[in-house]
Amino acid sequence: MGSKLFIFIEGDDDERFFERIIIPMFENNYDKVKLWKYAQEKNEKIFQFLKSIQAMKADYIFVADNNGSPCITDRKQRIETDFKNIDKNKILVVVREIESWYLAGIDDVSSKKFGIKSFPNTEHINKSAFDDLKPKKFNSRIDFMSEILKLFCIDTAKVKNSSFSYFIEKLER
Repeated sequence: MGSKLFIFIEGDDDERFFERIIIPMFENNYDKVKLWKYAQEKNEKIFQFLKSIQAMKADYIFVADNNGSPCITDRKQRIETDFKNIDKNKILVVVREIESWYLAGIDDVSSKKFGIKSFPNTEHINKSAFDDLKPKKFNSRIDFMSEILKLFCIDTAKVKNSSFSYFIEKLER
């Protein structure tokens, strides 16, 4: 039996991002990397899934948006309260929301190509700010996100978003 990594993510936008950017980074370290969307699940089901991952001696990362918490520590504590069996060292908080990570990965040249403002720091970006930036030429935010991912640069994102940088550093250890 090979090594497995489960990545708990909130929703579809996270799934697109993790499939394209994050999973390839794990391919040398794990035989199998699986994403698991937890946002629509009941806490009990998440608790049980965590137990089964621990029982099979697999690894996991629990990714969560900041969701209005005053700080990352508070957000992690709220997650620990919800899931007593979670390892707090496996919780990674996105500041503010996954859309901030998408925008972090595009440089000035790519921003110009899209016809959008370039941001030196994207940590203040939330869903509505991201949606407001979407150029008219894209039929949907999904199209826009997909095009961003084609031009995404991990090194650029590490400079523009400290929670992304922290996440990558944790992965590289």
